Amino acid sequence: MGSPVKIILMQHLFLTSSIGVKGVGESIRNRLGHDRLLKTAFITTPVEGDSDQDDLSWVQEDRDGLNNNGFITFDYTITGKTNDQIKHNLNGIEIIYISGGNEFFLKEKGNENNFAECVKELINSGVIYIGTSAGSIIAGTSMVELQNPTDLSILKNPVDTTGFGLVPYTILPHWGSKDFHDRWLSKESFNYMFSGKTPLIALNNYQYIEVIGDESQIIDVRNES
Repeated sequence: MGSPVKIILMQHLFLTSSIGVKGVGESIRNRLGHDRLLKTAFITTPVEGDSDQDDLSWVQEDRDGLNNNGFITFDYTITGKTNDQIKHNLNGIEIIYISGGNEFFLKEKGNENNFAECVKELINSGVIYIGTSAGSIIAGTSMVELQNPTDLSILKNPVDTTGFGLVPYTILPHWGSKDFHDRWLSKESFNYMFSGKTPLIALNNYQYIEVIGDESQIIDVRNES
């Protein structure tokens, strides 16, 4: 008998600014075409590196945006885990959700256990990837254009700015939000943004990108109401 054939399924991703915004979770759920409850790993590691630990209310809002739409979450961090532990703990999930927070912190912790490999194996087996903010940014190939000094201050040097490479562009989440004005449009930000070769796609909080295979489309939930 020959070796078993490994079947790689077409990747299915949803890249959001915030799944906790009204209408986003509902829209994603509708696009799946069924109402079955889905076991969802809520990867909290980016939250651990967030610069504002005093206000993490958005994490619960995003968690509610998932659970209220049939994505039944359990919190999971990759910090301190081995590659084998991650594969064992995430075996059987149907959705992998990467939270917002600090994408560079997630990459640093992921380099310690080759988390990117785990993510790609899950996606290739049919697991759906949902990202919010940092979780959407890291899905791209490069994060070098998003090197906010505040995000980098807690990290080891040199900072790894490579993403998972799931899509050939980089998301700028929360576009138009006053809370992120200085992050994307300050004079300082122009010193490290908008000068690279990676395409940047700006998404406001009501938009997300659905990726099926190599095809991407931007959905605005305000157009679906």
